[in-house]
Amino acid sequence: MMENQYGILVDLDRCVGCYACQVACKQENNASRGTPWIRVNTVGPEMVYGKLRMEYIPLISKECNLCRARGLQPSCADHCPTKALSFLPASFILDKITDRKRYQVCIIKSVT
Repeated sequence: MMENQYGILVDLDRCVGCYACQVACKQENNASRGTPWIRVNTVGPEMVYGKLRMEYIPLISKECNLCRARGLQPSCADHCPTKALSFLPASFILDKITDRKRYQVCIIKSVT
């Protein structure tokens, strides 16, 4: 059943909090104000090992349709300048998260 399931994987070490994914999603889907299908959460600033640190965590809502009407990768992943968001088949996501990096699996949906 996984052969038609896709998702977005976020490499948390690459996200710099630029909000390009959030803007691209709103524009692609003509979303109304206050209705983000993806939003970037900010954690911090906080001191970690004596250094000030800020984390950015993109979260995708269940309303996301993976921009499949376009026939391309989702707009959020397409416009990410650091390539922190990857659009992948679900089986690849499961393989990738075993390499011990900091990942967030945001959404996995069946695509027909």
